[in-house]
Amino acid sequence: MGRRKIRTAHWLLDRRWRLKMACALGLPELASHNPFVKDLEELGYELGFVGGYLIIYGLPYLDAQGALQHGDWASPLDLNNAVIDTPSDHQAWWRGSRPCDQAKRELRLGGGPNTVTIAQDLVTSQSFSFKLQENGAIRAYRSFQEKVETYVDVITGPALAAYPDATPLRGIAVKAAAQGSPLRYPDTMSSRYQMNDISALLRGKSIAIIGLGGTGSYILDFVARTHLDRIAMFDDDKIHVHTIFRIPGFIPRAIGELKVDALARLYGNWHAGLEPVPERITASNIERLKGFDFVFVSVDDGPARLLIVDWLSARGIPYIDCGMGLDRSLVGLSGFVRATGTDRKAFDENVGTARLPTQNAKVNEYRKQAQITELNALNAVMAVIRFKQHFKLLDRLDEATCSIFDTATLEIDKS
Repeated sequence: MGRRKIRTAHWLLDRRWRLKMACALGLPELASHNPFVKDLEELGYELGFVGGYLIIYGLPYLDAQGALQHGDWASPLDLNNAVIDTPSDHQAWWRGSRPCDQAKRELRLGGGPNTVTIAQDLVTSQSFSFKLQENGAIRAYRSFQEKVETYVDVITGPALAAYPDATPLRGIAVKAAAQGSPLRYPDTMSSRYQMNDISALLRGKSIAIIGLGGTGSYILDFVARTHLDRIAMFDDDKIHVHTIFRIPGFIPRAIGELKVDALARLYGNWHAGLEPVPERITASNIERLKGFDFVFVSVDDGPARLLIVDWLSARGIPYIDCGMGLDRSLVGLSGFVRATGTDRKAFDENVGTARLPTQNAKVNEYRKQAQITELNALNAVMAVIRFKQHFKLLDRLDEATCSIFDTATLEIDKS
């Protein structure tokens, strides 16, 4: 046998061995040995590893008419055990039509019509052979990462420029839908640390937030990142210049808009189960709170607090009532941040006291609109912790019905 035939036979054996090794691997193992692949997956690309090919599904591109389309990119891997070696060639395969630029000209990706059956349900229609140039000469890809990034940038660039809302990160929506909750992003942290059973304790639950001011909007910020089924927001007030300082982040064009509508617009990016209700809870509509699994009460009116918490606790609907009091001291402001609840016992033990006030303070610096977002956020944190304790997501070692944080001493008093 001639040397050329021997070399060819060795190459074929090596190629078959590599393909056999690739087929034995799965995407999780490939990602665990190749940080770049893991990073692609965690960024939100929808990846597959099929028959020795890495697949990136759903890449946006422009067709010959300038319309937005999505195609699937595939490249064979040169594997050294589970580690991806430097690619041996420039070629890649594509399921879709030829990608074009914004002038409707085909991108210079090389290749042409080419059918490759990667799997029964994955057959390509095009091949590419995009070659890099450096100092006037063609050079090989230095890594598989460079090959992927080059192809993705060239193919998707015109589409992302023409359609700003387009995204190559189809894996985010796919994984979010697969988790079966209103969260628009996949809860990868829970799965990564084997805590899906804990985060699942909020599935199917409905809550209400009454009052979407400083504390209420921070409560929404926290609970919108959970698997709650429904989050209703009750507030009939508009956003003014002084109140926008108390809302997490920044909402463009929010001044003059109803709080619940502006917050639903913002946090609808996180959660699909938001229900804005532009109403103040009074005796005439309090029946709307029936059926909720938990209610956050974040109002600054004593009589309204009494009505709501009395009604909830009498009907066995768990709640947390939030509040804070601040006064000017010799140096700055001094006061407390409070969370009270969650049952009738908490109401009976605290009603009419500083732990559950039912009258409005006559002189109070907080009511003069001091900008104290850190205390609003802290108040929300205390409330959400107690809420998660109620549903067993967090452990609880005491039976206190009220917790009060002193801003001057940084101490918490529980009773």
